[in-house]
Amino acid sequence: MKSTVRNTLADLLLKSFDDSETRAAIEWLCVFCEMAARKDRPEVPLGELLRARAKLPPQVDSRVESTLGHLVGPGKLLQLRRADNKEVHSGGISRTAKGIPWLVEPQADARAAFSSVCERARLYADLVAGMGKCGLASSSRDPLRKVMAEAALCFNAGLFFEAHEHLEHCWASQPRGPTKRFLQGIIQISVGFHHACTGKYDGAINQLGKGLEKTSGTTGEFLGLDCDTFLPKVSAVRNAIMARGRTKMRALLPSEIPRVPIGQ
Repeated sequence: MKSTVRNTLADLLLKSFDDSETRAAIEWLCVFCEMAARKDRPEVPLGELLRARAKLPPQVDSRVESTLGHLVGPGKLLQLRRADNKEVHSGGISRTAKGIPWLVEPQADARAAFSSVCERARLYADLVAGMGKCGLASSSRDPLRKVMAEAALCFNAGLFFEAHEHLEHCWASQPRGPTKRFLQGIIQISVGFHHACTGKYDGAINQLGKGLEKTSGTTGEFLGLDCDTFLPKVSAVRNAIMARGRTKMRALLPSEIPRVPIGQ
């Protein structure tokens, strides 16, 4: 998957933490993936896609055109193409002419990684569905604790890149001090596990080591994270990888990665 597609997907998820319309767009993306998977080519007639609204959960935002605007158009994951003359529409979903046989299809880079895009969309939809159960919609939550809880939700779903991206936005705005250092440490731990899950020995060892160094000495709860539980487990995983050595490095299984314990 190209970085542009990965970043566009991640941006959808991170925006969804505070925007119901973007959460609805993720549900629509899952519907599109499901419909496209049943066809010879990953394309769905626009009218057919719009009629599939009945498949969506009742709480999904009803503003269909603006919601699909998060997915369809220049720089987005999907595009519109005329079925009759193959012309690609240069605008978004809201500027389409009536009566034209539009097809919805992935942009070129998204098409090349379509199965991965759909797999990620389903992970996002499951994560978004669990947000309410975790109390993440609470507007009274301290902003830093809220971001950490959201990043933990990503991390525990195996979405290490998204966890890293979410925390990095917060880290960049922090003044120098213990909080900024701790955030950077958790970012590096997320990156380390991303490498570990793809079987990259040096990236895993180096980034986990840097993250543990940045968070060393932090005990108890910090920004809602139970450091006494999480950090020793991270260290144990790094030690186990080092004990096997570079020649026996393999991708870590989800069961081998510690979950981020977060308070509410």
